[in-house]
Amino acid sequence: MSPNHSQSHPSKWQPTGLVTTLLSPGARQVIRCWLGPFGFLDEQQHPRMLHSIINEPGTFGDLVRTANSNLAPAVVLNELLRKGIVETLESGHVLLRRSAYAPATEALPLSAGGFEESIAAYPPRRRFNDI
Repeated sequence: MSPNHSQSHPSKWQPTGLVTTLLSPGARQVIRCWLGPFGFLDEQQHPRMLHSIINEPGTFGDLVRTANSNLAPAVVLNELLRKGIVETLESGHVLLRRSAYAPATEALPLSAGGFEESIAAYPPRRRFNDI
């Protein structure tokens, strides 16, 4: 599945300023793919934990290959770990930290009530990986 195909619906998430300022262009591409409609979100449309195995479907390596087949998954994973964007779990899974993504501004309905009402429609939720 190529990240260049047309999206059937807008993404619920977007990378935060932390991601856009700290990461290389390739790593940013991987994060955008993880947050987009490319099969790396769970049933609640949150970024899935991905197994760190490099050459299996549905793993971190598959995510990197989906984002850009010219990137080396191990190199991207090392950059994301070094910059604190992901963490590895004892189970061998890679978890995208909540500080790396935020609700997409395009997905927030701007009604007559304005910005405060829009934020109230999507209250922020803490996840266990918030630091």
